[in-house]
Amino acid sequence: MKKIKWQIIAISVLIVVCLLTGCAGEQGAPEAEKSEEKAGTEEAVVADGLAEISVEGETDLPGNFFLSFVYSRNLIMLDGKGNIVWSKHEEQPSEDAQTGFWDFKKHEIDGKTYYSYHDQTGAYEDFDLRGYAPGERVILDEDFNEVKRITAEASDVTDKGTGIDGHDFLLIDLDHYILSCYVRENVKNVPGYPDGTNVIYSYLQEVKDGEVVWDWKTIDYPELYDIIATDATPTAADFDNKEVDAPDIVHFNAMRLNDDGDLVCSFRHLNTIMCLDRTKDKEQIKWKLSGKADEFGLTEQQKTSGQHYVTVDGNRIMVFNNGNRDQQTEVRSYSIDFDAKKADLVRSYGFNGKFSQACGAVQNIKDDLYMIGWGWATTDDECMSVIDFATGEKKMSVRLGNPQNITYRCVYYE
Repeated sequence: MKKIKWQIIAISVLIVVCLLTGCAGEQGAPEAEKSEEKAGTEEAVVADGLAEISVEGETDLPGNFFLSFVYSRNLIMLDGKGNIVWSKHEEQPSEDAQTGFWDFKKHEIDGKTYYSYHDQTGAYEDFDLRGYAPGERVILDEDFNEVKRITAEASDVTDKGTGIDGHDFLLIDLDHYILSCYVRENVKNVPGYPDGTNVIYSYLQEVKDGEVVWDWKTIDYPELYDIIATDATPTAADFDNKEVDAPDIVHFNAMRLNDDGDLVCSFRHLNTIMCLDRTKDKEQIKWKLSGKADEFGLTEQQKTSGQHYVTVDGNRIMVFNNGNRDQQTEVRSYSIDFDAKKADLVRSYGFNGKFSQACGAVQNIKDDLYMIGWGWATTDDECMSVIDFATGEKKMSVRLGNPQNITYRCVYYE
């Protein structure tokens, strides 16, 4: 096993460099500069205070693995062999804070490379909701220099500068993007509650050149109240507001654009993948896959439960099915006939009793090689795996020095 103590390695590298260059006794670069060397250089140095991980095995993949964390301000980029090539760490903004850096990813736009992550700053109202980390989307250039910070724009739902949700973010170009927010409101369209009830709902906002050009909000579709599932969160349908001040009724957590430009989203508390039409401002829901209102003929066993992450490839949709109903996490892939409204479960890959109760991700890197980000894993300290589904061989495994320091998402980009 390749047990890596990153701080020790960083110190050793600095000592060797100083001895070779004769810099002993000279004033070094500021620590922030040392901790954010450009990916792929031989001088990459691990950020001081970074979350400890260990790596077993390696791959020959040319790209990088991106790790982000729920309750700590850490970002880690690994190469295909498991070596850290870039990282970032910040201390918590206050002694009792547990803010994180979420959803670290890479963007290729017009031949240029950008990176982004969600900074849960701690400065925005979180409604005392576990799993909601309001903050700002940070855009970095190819050298990891901060380019801009993004919050919500003014709309009939949000004020300009409202903190945004960290579950997912789509960057179309630097001035065109899709973000999400969680919103608390007293609504009067829930059946049986004519006097109103408090809810927390999902709001999606597309911004271009500083203006909102499209948006979507849960509460415009009261039929969704009837399909709320409590597999993952028992209080998701607490319209009496007895257990919580306002239930998190749908819990948006992922989105992708399909070939038609529609937005395909995952809603954890609906057990549903839903497609939204970005050309409309009404009747925006095109279809629902899985959940109580499934439109594609899935059996109960074929449906997802508390799923995170979604990828779209033509008529194929893949999800990281957390499996809260049976506490068995799986990768599930569906082939969809949209005209006939028929879906076939073409792959369901389980992991010998492993269960991730929230967060997580899955990507098909090539052929039968898949990357799994384990999110909030409950059975061990593994946060990422690279597995050959054809043979069951685990090519690489990344483990946490502190199992409580759970990853939000682990993803791969070339």
